[in-house]
Formats: sequence, structure tokens, C-alpha cells
Amino acid sequence: MTYLTGEVTVIHNNTQVDFDKFVYSGVYCNVASGGGGFTINGASVIMAAGDTLEVLVDGETTDIFPAIGDFLLLGNPEPVQTEFKTGLLSGSPHNEVWQFVNIKNGNPTG
Repeated sequence: MTYLTGEVTVIHNNTQVDFDKFVYSGVYCNVASGGGGFTINGASVIMAAGDTLEVLVDGETTDIFPAIGDFLLLGNPEPVQTEFKTGLLSGSPHNEVWQFVNIKNGNPTG
């Protein structure tokens, strides 16, 4: 299923999260986040136990390491790609620029 329908097929705690293989479209809170809140997509979000926040979760700007099980990420496996990385062109570990090739025709994509 897809995040567009609100259906999810995986529920991960912060020790299982894998932003390379999954797209997370929701955050479920197991315990109250307290005064400081959780950092989700760069914003401090205060949640009560049992709350669900429907949002595409950005792994670069989300702190996934509060206490284990404080929140769960809801999502789905990454969709099958028609392109794949062929070589790192430039960038740092969090700001990479890759060359992609369309696997159907073998041509580089722009």
C-alpha cells in the first residue's frame, strides 16, 4: 500500500528504522513527549500517548533516538525503482549527488 491511502505495512521502533528501505508516513506516540517534544522533520512536536501524526518523515531532520519505544514510525517499503545509483558525483554523507541510470533503457537521467 501507499502513504497516499493512509495504509501502512510496517511499524518500526527507533532501533528498526531504515530510511533507505522504507518510507515512513506516520508517527505513533507511545508515551507523552514531555515539555521538549520530539523533533520530527526539524520541528519540535509535543504529543500525548496514543497520538498519531500523519506526515512524511524526513530521516535527516528527525531525531529517532528518544528512549526506545517512545514512538513508532509507520510506513511501507520503498517502491520499486526504475532508476539506480551508478556513481557518487559529489557531496558529503548527508548531501550526496549521484548519477542515475534508467534501468529500462540504460540512459542516464537528468
